[in-house]
Amino acid sequence: MKGTNIKFLNIQKSKIIPIFFIMLVLLSVVSATHMSLTFKNEPKGDIVMSMRLIDYSEDSIGKILVTTGFRRGDARENGYIFLYDHNGDLIWSKEVRDVDSTMSSIRDGATVALPPANEVRPFPRDAYGIDFTGNRSKEILLLTESHFYILDIQGRAQHSLNSFPVSQITWADVSGDGREQALIAGSNSSILSYDGTNYILSTVDTSSVRSITSANIDPKVSQREIITGGDTINIYGYNSSTTDWDLKTSYNAELPIKKVIAINLETGNEYRSGDKKIEIIALSEKYVYCFHAKDDTFDLELLWRYPIKEGSDLIVANIMGDETLEIIAAGERVYAIDKTGTRLWESSLGKYISHIHSSDLTEDGYAEIVAGTITTYRFNKPFGELFFLDGHGNLLTKTNEKFMTEYVIIKDMNHNGILNLVLADYQNFILGHDNIMGKTMADHYFNQGLTAFDNENYRDALIYFKMARESYQKDNNTQKVLQADDYIEKCELFLNTGSSFERGMFYFEMGEYQKSILYFEDSRIASLNRRDFDAAVRAENMKEKATRYLEAENYTNEANTLMSEGNYQGAYSLYNNALLIYQRLRDSQKISSTQEYILKLDSYKKASEHFDAGLRHFSAENYQTAKNYFEKASAEFNALGDMQKVSSSQEYIAKSNEFIESSRRMGSFDDMLLYGGVLIGFLLLIVLLLFFILLK
Repeated sequence: MKGTNIKFLNIQKSKIIPIFFIMLVLLSVVSATHMSLTFKNEPKGDIVMSMRLIDYSEDSIGKILVTTGFRRGDARENGYIFLYDHNGDLIWSKEVRDVDSTMSSIRDGATVALPPANEVRPFPRDAYGIDFTGNRSKEILLLTESHFYILDIQGRAQHSLNSFPVSQITWADVSGDGREQALIAGSNSSILSYDGTNYILSTVDTSSVRSITSANIDPKVSQREIITGGDTINIYGYNSSTTDWDLKTSYNAELPIKKVIAINLETGNEYRSGDKKIEIIALSEKYVYCFHAKDDTFDLELLWRYPIKEGSDLIVANIMGDETLEIIAAGERVYAIDKTGTRLWESSLGKYISHIHSSDLTEDGYAEIVAGTITTYRFNKPFGELFFLDGHGNLLTKTNEKFMTEYVIIKDMNHNGILNLVLADYQNFILGHDNIMGKTMADHYFNQGLTAFDNENYRDALIYFKMARESYQKDNNTQKVLQADDYIEKCELFLNTGSSFERGMFYFEMGEYQKSILYFEDSRIASLNRRDFDAAVRAENMKEKATRYLEAENYTNEANTLMSEGNYQGAYSLYNNALLIYQRLRDSQKISSTQEYILKLDSYKKASEHFDAGLRHFSAENYQTAKNYFEKASAEFNALGDMQKVSSSQEYIAKSNEFIESSRRMGSFDDMLLYGGVLIGFLLLIVLLLFFILLK
C-alpha cells in the first residue's frame, strides 16, 4: 500500500537440530561398508496460526499475541506462543509443550499441575486476551487441539481444561461483577469463568453452534443473556436458583446461522436502556436477519430480512458518520444495510469475501471497511488479499500480498494519534503498517474523483479532484498536483462542452480503447445527424484506429498469459500478430515494446530449457552437470527479473552442492578405508611370512 511504513517483525526463525548417526560396522581387507550421515531438521513454528491484540484500553499499550504451528500440521509436534509489544519487539516466547528444552515452556513456573506432556496435543489453534480476574489486566486463553490453557501475562500456566472443537470465542462481563467470561461456540455452547478461586467451564447447551454472543436483553436484570447461532437462534438466561442457563426462546431460520451479533444499533450499547431494545442480527448463507426479543416471552420478532449470496461474515459499524450503526455483511460481495433493513450499497470486488473489519482509517468520522478475499485455505484459515473500501463502498486501495484475512488489527496501539494496521501471513512474520491513511487523505479524495469520473459524474469528480489538489499542495507533491490539474481540466471540458469526440480522445490517450470506441461511435452518429460529414469521418477513423489498438492489446495480454504458462510457441504467434498491427499503425513505441516481449520470450525459453535440463540431470544423480545447468538458468532468470525462478534454481544449486560434497567426502572416506585395508593386508602378509620363517 502506498504511503505506509512497513515493519517486518520476525516471530521465530527455524531452528535446525542436526543429529548425526555414525555407525562403523566392520573393516575387512577386501571390502568397506558405506557410512551415512542423517540430518534432521525440526522447524519451530513456521506457520502463523493466529494473531490477536490484547491489553488495549484507555490507559494501556497494545500488545500482539501470536501462535504458530507447522506446515505439515503434525499434531504431535509442539506449538509456540509469542507476545510482542506495539513496536514489534518480543516480550516473551513459549513452547506449548517442552520436550527438548530449546526454549522456555508454558510449563515453566506453572502455578498448578498440568496434564502430562505425553497426553496433550499442543498444536495451537488460537489465543485471546481476557480479563478473567477483573483486575484490569488480561489473562491469556490459549486453545490447542486438546486443551484450554489459562496463562498469566508472563506466559506461565495457571490452569488447564480439556478442549473441544471450537468455531468462535468471544468474551464479555456476562455476570456484571467486573470479571470477563469467555463465551465458546463449537461442538457445544460453554462459558469459561473464574469464581475467585477456580476456573470453571460450564456448558450452556450441548447442541453444536457456529457463533455466540451476549447482551442485556431483559431490562429487569443486570445479567446478560447468551445468544447462540447454529441450526437455530437460541437465547439463554441465567437461573440463579439452579445456577443453570435456561433456554428462553428458539428461532428456526431457513438455513444454519453463521454469526450472531447483539447490540442496540442506535446507541451502540449492549445493555438495554429504556425502550431502546437490543437488536439481534444474524447471518446465514442467504440472508441477514434482524430481530427484537419480545418483553417477558423473549420470542424473537423478525423486523426485516435482507437477501445476500454466500454469506460469510458480519459486523456493525458507523460508516455513514451519523448517530447509528450500519450492518455490513460479506459474501459474494460486500453489503451495507441500515438499521431498517434498507440497502445502502453493495460492492462487488470480483472475488468471494471471507472476512470484514472496520475502523475510521481516514479519521473523518466515517468508518472504512477492510474486506478480505479467499485465495485458498491452509489449516482452515483464509489466505488471500485485502481491499479497503470507504463508507460508500468505493475501493480506496488494496494489497498485492496474501494475508490471513481473519486476523486484521486496526488500533492506535500506543496512543500517539496514529492508527496502526497489523496483518499476518504464512511466512512466519507480521507486517505492521503505521499511519495507514493519515498521509494519504489526498489519495483518498483522488480515488473518489476517479470513481466519479469513471461513472461520468463529472461534477462530483471535479469537487474531489480539487480537494485532492489542495491536499497534494500541502504535501508539496508536485507530480500529484499536476495529475489532479489534468483531471480538473478534463472535468471542466466535459461539463462545458459534453463533446463525445473529446471524451473519446481522452480515453484513447489513456489507453482505454474500449471506452473510446463507444464515445467515437456516439460522436460519429451525432455528426451524421447534424450532417457534419467531415466530423463523422474523423470519428469513424478514430474508432477504427482504437479498434486496431484494442485488438493488438488483446493479442499481447493473451500472449503474456501463454508465456506464464510455458506455452512459448503460442505466445510467439500472438506477439507477432500484435507486432503486425502496430507496424501498420506505425506506432514505433508499441513496436519496440512488442519486440522486447519477443526477445524476452526467447530468453525465457532458453532459461527454461536450462532449468529442465538441470532437473533431468539432477534426477539422474549427475549433480555436477545439473549444477552447471541450474547456474545458467539462474543467471538468465535473474536477467529477466524472475526472482521466483532464480530462487528455485538456487535451491537446486545448493542441493547439488550438498550431494557433490557428500560424494566427495564419501570418496575420500572410501579411499581411506581402501588404503587402510591394503595396509592391513600387507601387514598380515608380513606376519604370515615371519610365521613360516620361524617354523623352518
